[in-house]
Parts: sequence; structure tokens; C-alpha cells
Amino acid sequence: MNSVVRQLHEQGTDVVMVDTGNSYEGLCEYLGGKYISYTEEKPITMNPFNITQAELNIEKIDFLKNLILLIWKGSDTRITELEFRIVEQMVTDYYDAYFHGFDGYDPVQRETLRKTLTAAEKRKGTWGAEDLPALEQKVDDKIRMLEERRKVLKVASLSFNTFYEYSCERLELICLENNITEIDYDKYTYMIQPFYKGGNYDKILNENVDTTLFSETFIVFEVDAIKENKKLFPIVTLIIMDVFLQKMRIKKNRKVLVIEEAWKAIASPLMAEYIKFMYKTARKFWASVGVVTQEIQDIIGSEIVKEAIINNSDVVMLLDQSKFKERFDSIKAILGLTDVDCKKIFTINRLENKEGRSFFREVFIRRGSTSGVYGVEEPHECYMTYTTERAEKEALKLYKRELRCSHQEAIEAYCRDWDASGINKSLPFAQKVNAAGHVLNLKKSDKNNQQ
Repeated sequence: MNSVVRQLHEQGTDVVMVDTGNSYEGLCEYLGGKYISYTEEKPITMNPFNITQAELNIEKIDFLKNLILLIWKGSDTRITELEFRIVEQMVTDYYDAYFHGFDGYDPVQRETLRKTLTAAEKRKGTWGAEDLPALEQKVDDKIRMLEERRKVLKVASLSFNTFYEYSCERLELICLENNITEIDYDKYTYMIQPFYKGGNYDKILNENVDTTLFSETFIVFEVDAIKENKKLFPIVTLIIMDVFLQKMRIKKNRKVLVIEEAWKAIASPLMAEYIKFMYKTARKFWASVGVVTQEIQDIIGSEIVKEAIINNSDVVMLLDQSKFKERFDSIKAILGLTDVDCKKIFTINRLENKEGRSFFREVFIRRGSTSGVYGVEEPHECYMTYTTERAEKEALKLYKRELRCSHQEAIEAYCRDWDASGINKSLPFAQKVNAAGHVLNLKKSDKNNQQ
């Protein structure tokens, strides 16, 4: 994946990545990109509510609706149609209150409300013809009360804080207007409160995103620190996806979003439609979305993955699958692989084709209906750019610190010494550097001595 995204970037593609293990830190530093790590002291923040009236569309309302439901109900809970509709109405009314204000029900709303409330009152008890004036008076009083309470609801600025304040009151009014009794207002308030001011996560949805991100061409969001947080992880992943959507619309060149293991956090029934929307929308804006996994069970064990991700992916890449050979039928069926594809896949790293060549690994790539096995061969400089091996990273930092040079110059100096050492693999050479504690400054003539 380092090789893939490096080549995409070299071709003028803006790259945004969501990572959970520092896999792209070296490449990001080499390219001069933006590396953003989530920490408690400095969480990844954005204000998805802060938009212009021109930006308010069905897509944005759907995103905010999914975000609120994710906070309220969690990613594993089944969402009812009633909850979907109520949250959608709250989001719509919130922006209507900000952009236009509320001066009272219009005639159509008032008449609809009167019919709803009258029918609800009649279901509560026996109302005779002689009671009709009292019934009408009671309904009128209730409409007046609801109208006055809604008029008081003001939205002075756009943020999660103001949405929280607005929605906690508006939720009750919606239920009263429609005689809905199934919604627990107190539970709603309690569940979303951590993201409100004073809560544990109050910064995440209330501080505007760094606008310089839209001009960056290589961005890595590192979210390893929260990957075990079932509440926060999917929410942060979702808002990063929204940052990409905004970037996608603004910039005219090709864009790609690559989500590493973090995609599992949003692979839920709640998010399935939003993931499909992401894929389809990306195509309209010359963008693409990719997901990466090391666990085959992630692919074969989820209908959401199959429907929302695999069916919308035109390119499939597979590494060595030999350990899954005995249970490959289900993978074959889900990915739509042919018998010919499978034969190719099980030749990966198995052929006698290494002699006289530099080290390389093989990968199966299917593009549409065309597939093949390709060798990925990178020079030492690329290997040292991509590595996540701690000893190798420490050795490279030693070179950079001692030579007081750029990241690229440090890599070049390190690889010159590595090549001159005659040591085939990087780790033993890195251990030698770390043991010495200084730059080795080897010459090619030193190679025989090193051996």
C-alpha cells in the first residue's frame, strides 16, 4: 500500500489515509505531508455542522443524521424507522431555525397539527358532541403552547453544542406534536452529552477543521490511540470521511481515500448506506475509496462489507492466500473470482522466478475483468521510507540527527552505507548502526571487510 499510494501521489493524486498503526509515517514525512495523530490532549476535531446555506443538501443532512444516530445509539444497535425520521427532522429544523428562524406554524402545519392532536385526544377518552368546544379549546391551547416553546428555540451559531441545546428541546416538541411516546428524551440527552461542552469529547465536533488540510496533497490520520474505544472510534472515522468529502468537492484533481483497519469501525447496518453513498459520490468527483484488511474473516463474515464495499470496488488486490486455501471457496464466491483467478492467486510467491533478481513480493490485482500476478520490487530507499520496524526507524533517525539533513538525504546516506556494508537485509544493518551509535560512513571498498 505504501508503494501504491506513493505512485498515486507521484501521478498528481491527493491522498487521504486513515491508519491504525503508523504504517505510513515514514512515507508521509518523506513527501512532506500532514501526519495527524489522535491524542487525548489534541484530538482530531472538526465542526461538521458549520456549513453555508448553499452546502445544505440531502447528502449533508444524511451525513449529520448518521453522525447523531451513531452517537445516540452506537454502531451495533438496530435503528428504527421512527428514530431515522425524528433525527432527520431535528437536523432539518435546526438549520431552518438558523437560516430563517421560526415565527409560527403556517396554515398547513397548523391544520395538520390540529388533526393529529384532536385524533390523539379522542383516543384517550370519550368525547361526546357536547364536549366538542372543550376539545377544540384544549387542542388550541396545546398548539399555542407548542408554538411558543418552539419560537423560543434560537440557533445563534452552528456547532454540535448549539445542535445539542436545540435538539434536546426540539425532540420533545416533535414527540408532542405527533403524539409519539416511544422516545426516551432523557436517554437521548445523556447519550449525546459527552460531545457537548464540558463533556469528555467536547472538542471533537465543535472546533473547525484546519482549513490548510484542503491544500495538503498527502494526509494521514493516525487513530491507533482510540481503536479500542467502541464509541469514539467510529465517530472519528466518520468525521474524517466527511473531511475527505469536502476536499473531494473542492479540488479538481484526482483524489483517493484509503481506510486501513479503521473501516471495520463503521461497517455496521447504520453506516452501510453511507458507505455506498461514499463510493458512488467519489466516482462523480474523480475520486476513489479503498479499504485494507489483514484479516480474511473481515471479508467473509460481514454482509455489510459484501453489499457496501466489495460490490462497489472495481479493483481487488490480494497478497499470499496459501494459508486460506482450504477455505477459499467462500472468499472466491464473495469476491466473484473465477477458477482462472484462483489458479493465479495460488502461484503468489510460489514460482521459481527469483534467481538473478532483487528481492520482490507478489500481489494479485484484478481490475474489472482483467487480472494478473505482479511483482512489487522496491529499492532500498523506498524500503527505508516505508519501514515500521522500530530498530530501522531508530537507525534512520540517528542518521538524520547526526547529519542534520532532510529526511530524504538521511535515507540516501543510510542506504549508501547499507549497500556498502554487504549486509543483505536492513534489520541486521540497522542493529549494527544502533550498536555503533553513530553514522558509519562506509565506502564501497569496505564491503569485503564487512563481509
